[in-house]
Amino acid sequence: MLYRFAWVLMWITFKIFFRRIDLIGLHKLKSGNPSIVIANHPASFLDAMVLAVFLKRAVHFYVRGDIFSHPLAYKVLTMLHMIPIYSMEHGIHNLSKNKRTFERGRQLLKKGKLLLIFPEGFSRQSKQLEPFKKGAARVALQTAFEGGGVKNLSIQTVAINYSFHNLGSNLLIRLGDALSIAGYEKQYQEFPAMAIGKLTKEMSSVFQENVIHVEDGSRTNLAESLMRLVYHEQNLNHQSLFERFTGICKSINKLSPDEFICREKELVDYENALNENNFTDKGILALKNRDSLRWFCFIYCLAPIAVFGKLVWLIPGRFSVWVANKTVTRIDFYTSVLSGVLAFIGLFWWMGLGLLAYCFFGSWALVFTGLLPLYSYLYLDWKDKFVDHVAVRKLEKINKFQPQLHKKLLEQRNHLFSFNH
Repeated sequence: MLYRFAWVLMWITFKIFFRRIDLIGLHKLKSGNPSIVIANHPASFLDAMVLAVFLKRAVHFYVRGDIFSHPLAYKVLTMLHMIPIYSMEHGIHNLSKNKRTFERGRQLLKKGKLLLIFPEGFSRQSKQLEPFKKGAARVALQTAFEGGGVKNLSIQTVAINYSFHNLGSNLLIRLGDALSIAGYEKQYQEFPAMAIGKLTKEMSSVFQENVIHVEDGSRTNLAESLMRLVYHEQNLNHQSLFERFTGICKSINKLSPDEFICREKELVDYENALNENNFTDKGILALKNRDSLRWFCFIYCLAPIAVFGKLVWLIPGRFSVWVANKTVTRIDFYTSVLSGVLAFIGLFWWMGLGLLAYCFFGSWALVFTGLLPLYSYLYLDWKDKFVDHVAVRKLEKINKFQPQLHKKLLEQRNHLFSFNH
């Protein structure tokens, strides 16, 4: 019950928090089939939440064990499908508890559930992949080949990508290739440690082909900046997003150190040119395609509703940002904290407004207050289109006096994506 309530709450929050959500390959998770889901880990506990909400199947997942220390916390977190797992930093005396942790994972898989594991072990902003821990392979082989075993068990790769770590980010979830472990039975029965090591290497190899990453973590910012620019392109096909992003990362990997520095400078020059002229990258492309002009009526007719949506959610929004700014020291935790705080503060704010409306205006007012999250979504959508519309109008005026400026900016942008290798 608590899991379903949290699911609804976070679904509403994520639909507002993310400006665009692309879900690719969800059909690969067939109902009733046990599967270990392995995913990259760019944003702390937010990764588990977005997968739990959007994979369309209940997800159970491992969480650092120290947060389960209080009995009440243990009960609540367990109801939310979290399973404690311990490492050396939690104390050597706690490592023995992992035996029960792995057994619980096995039992869930035997029931046909989904078990989410982040095989790299920890979250970070860098898009460089880390060596796999052996826990995922151990759970898979023990589940499949011990105590009667589990048939049809597979290991499913999932790629998660956020365009940046804050409100208004774009989210991409793509289910990639699945890995069968049927061929490991004989080796596991004879040499368990060797089988676990071999499966871990194979998982890592398949993982590299199915997540967005760069070989050198210091090149993460350039990759993410170019991927954000891709989102501004008109009529962007979500099916091709993963290929575009991985193509950018592979091209960046091939750059020599000098070429990489040059490409970073070109990006800075392009961003400075936009800022100096008070333009946006999205606005540049919108002028080229004239797309934003279609939203003229939307922008001006819905302005009063958008302003209302901003005013209604101003206090919980500002408070959530304040809490995140005060408590978060790592960028990969920021989106997790901000979205979580916004969800719960927003819930109490929403309930409070509903109660006040009921007391003063009666039960009919509950229908109106029930739609308040929609006003927040409309405001954010209106704000994006308003900014684009203003940018296009300004560019149209500039083109009358500086007709080559728009062309020059487009050429700078196009060159950022030209990798000649």
